[in-house]
Amino acid sequence: MTVPDLLTIPAAALSAHSALEIAFPALPSHSVLCIGVTLAPELLSAVQACCHAYTSASEQERAARFLHAADAVRHLYGRALLRRAAIAYGVMSGVQEFDVNPWGKPVLPGVALHGLQGNVSHSGAQIWVALARGFDVGIDIESAQAPDDFLDIASAFHPQEQQSIREAQDAPQAMMRCWSRKEAVAKAVGLGLSLPLESYAVDSGVATTGWLRHAPAGTNIADWHCADLRQIGDHVGAVAVYGNCRRILIWQLNIQEKT
Repeated sequence: MTVPDLLTIPAAALSAHSALEIAFPALPSHSVLCIGVTLAPELLSAVQACCHAYTSASEQERAARFLHAADAVRHLYGRALLRRAAIAYGVMSGVQEFDVNPWGKPVLPGVALHGLQGNVSHSGAQIWVALARGFDVGIDIESAQAPDDFLDIASAFHPQEQQSIREAQDAPQAMMRCWSRKEAVAKAVGLGLSLPLESYAVDSGVATTGWLRHAPAGTNIADWHCADLRQIGDHVGAVAVYGNCRRILIWQLNIQEKT
């Protein structure tokens, strides 16, 4: 398992009233682009208005059922950002519905022809989208605050992970690093939580790359490329790629009330 270059693209500043009018960078071959956004509460109303042009009626209806309005807007923005990127990279036109695999992972229409893969995650005010051309990608963002019953949750993990978390001096943080990494791998495979948690293993330590220890069944560990997302405040995040990835590009969008 080689470690790809992890590169940061200069952040882009956007107005909340034009939060999807984005000049996307080039997406080189053998690369993954991870786009991060923090949607503060005071931005939600303006950003929600932007989302309507890039989300479908069914997505808007689903968002309307969310218990908290802030979560609804952030969910919509994640879907809109993925669709906006797909349009920019020439693989979608207008508000087409995403295809969905049997386990619920959104799939860009015509992926067999253009090869562009995408994935979305959001937690709290954080929203992240990952894009890759020609290989599978999964991204996950979680609160860095572990729940009180984190050891009970970890009891479903691979035995090596359970031991590592129990013995860690920073056990709650180790749990959340482990959780975000496992989610990213499961999402890259396309199975999400349908992939048995004990069937593959990641390291829960502080090393930010190369943390996959046992690959999911049917995959070769040498073809996996994994890294943590960095500098995301009170959250932890990870991206996992299955394929010939040489670089991971990190790009932050700074959305403000005015630019």
